[in-house]
Amino acid sequence: MTLPTAPLRRARCAAVGVVNGTLAVLAHSSADGRLPDAGLVLSLVALLTWATAGFARHELTWRKLLLLIGGGQLAMHVLVSLAAFRHAHEAEPARMIASHVVATALTVVVLAVAERSVLALARAVTAALPRRLAVLPATAPLVVATPSLAPTAIVFLDALSWRGPPAEQV
Repeated sequence: MTLPTAPLRRARCAAVGVVNGTLAVLAHSSADGRLPDAGLVLSLVALLTWATAGFARHELTWRKLLLLIGGGQLAMHVLVSLAAFRHAHEAEPARMIASHVVATALTVVVLAVAERSVLALARAVTAALPRRLAVLPATAPLVVATPSLAPTAIVFLDALSWRGPPAEQV
C-alpha cells in the first residue's frame, strides 16, 4: 500500500499525537476538575507525538489507532497522576476510567475516518498527477561529436606554464 510522502506522514502522526495528548489531558481534568501544569502538558504531548512518529510508515488502521490511543491515554493518565500526586488528587476512579475510555473511543473513531479520508485524497491527487518517465537502459555507448575549434598544440601551450622553481632551489 502506497503512503504519501514523508512530510504528510509526519503531519499525520503529529496530528495523532497532539489529539491524543490533548484529549488525555482534557479527559483527566474533566474527571478531577483540575488542569495539570502547562509545561508538563506540553512536554507530555510532545513526547507522545514523538512516540507516534514511529508509525509514520504504516497506515493507521482502527486497530493500530486503538492500541496507540489507548496506550497514550494510559501513559498520559499515569504521568499526570504521578505529577499531581504531591497535591491533593481526589478523583473518582470510575469517572476517571469512563472519561479516558470515552476520549479513547472518540479519538479512534475520528482519527480512523480522518486517516482513510486523507489517504484517499492523497491517492486521488497522486493518480491525477503526471507520472515520471522511466529511464531507458543504455544499449550502446553514447557517442558525442565534439567540434575541433583549436589545434591541440595551441590549447596545450595556453594551458601549460613555463614558469618553474627559482634557479637556486634546483
